[in-house]
Amino acid sequence: MSDIQIVKTQDTTANPGPLGLTGFALATLTLGFHNAGIFPSSLTVVAMAIFVGGLAQLLAGMMEWKKGNTFGMVAFTGFGVFWLSFAWIQIHPFFMTAGLESVGLYLALWGLFGLCLLLGTLKMKSKSMVVIFALLVLTFFVTAFDHMAFPLGAVPGICALLLGLSALYKAMADVLNEQGYNIPT
Repeated sequence: MSDIQIVKTQDTTANPGPLGLTGFALATLTLGFHNAGIFPSSLTVVAMAIFVGGLAQLLAGMMEWKKGNTFGMVAFTGFGVFWLSFAWIQIHPFFMTAGLESVGLYLALWGLFGLCLLLGTLKMKSKSMVVIFALLVLTFFVTAFDHMAFPLGAVPGICALLLGLSALYKAMADVLNEQGYNIPT
């Protein structure tokens, strides 16, 4: 008989959630400031969409995959590609001729994706995730309606600002709680 020894290893890699949420939060806040009419530069929105919203969330999604977190992988990877495709829509010349209705449909479909993920948050311990995804769904549908029906002024931007702030709160609470704080999430 041979002596077989089973060794269990502990996952000591960092939690990728705060990185993904921070990328999402900062890109969403930048877009929110733009959509609310507070900050006019769309170049900044595109840069944040590509590198912060897109790239940071794609990386976080792959790290969540490595950790075996299907929800985190789907959410971060999904919204990472959202930000990349959003940036493409903003910079591609076809956007100018495509019409706002097609962008509205695009946003509504992402709202539907967010609604499906919202259901997954209802069983999580973190109630801030429910708030984030509820605001995400609201923001997508309000912004889609703004593109499809009639302009809603600053309302989509205000929704995005609330969403971005809630995601940033959760991200920073997770980071600070690992340092010994006890911030409710």
